[in-house]
Amino acid sequence: MSALIISAVMLLVMTSILAYAEGPPAAVTGGFGEGTCVTCHGSFEVNAGRASGLGDIVVSGFPGAYRPGETYTVKLELTHVKDRGVWGFQLAARAKEGGGQAGQLKPTDGSTQIVEEKGVQYIEHRADGSFSNSFGFTWVAPATAVGDVVVNAAGNAANGDADSGGDYIYSTSVTIPPASAKE
Repeated sequence: MSALIISAVMLLVMTSILAYAEGPPAAVTGGFGEGTCVTCHGSFEVNAGRASGLGDIVVSGFPGAYRPGETYTVKLELTHVKDRGVWGFQLAARAKEGGGQAGQLKPTDGSTQIVEEKGVQYIEHRADGSFSNSFGFTWVAPATAVGDVVVNAAGNAANGDADSGGDYIYSTSVTIPPASAKE
């Protein structure tokens, strides 16, 4: 009987530890009143690794100003690699006015996936992609200009010990205005 109880407890512990290998729950980008992954990975303050010079979260490929309907190739990289074993992230693109979905995020390979909550798309890592610190995907700008678009991202540079302790969480935000008629 005690072996059965111990097995059940171990199964529950392992399930909770590995619960987010396939991606975090929706709405942890740090933007629009959302928390970040530091809720579960709370050993360090958000961006403590940046402040210590260990690394950062870098998002590139979004334009300086978007053109409605155009597709942009985006790269998200967690540069904190020393003593790290796995990485994860979540990113959303929303209209600054109102916080609604702005455009479409699309995976380009099996390392990312889309989850939705309350009409907002979140692109995030999949278990298959978590052994790389770099993720690629595309963003299709809104079909018509929606004003400024705010992109919020949070990332986890995890030590790979299957425990939420000792992991560094990074957060960033980018604001993209619509292109003017002259551009």
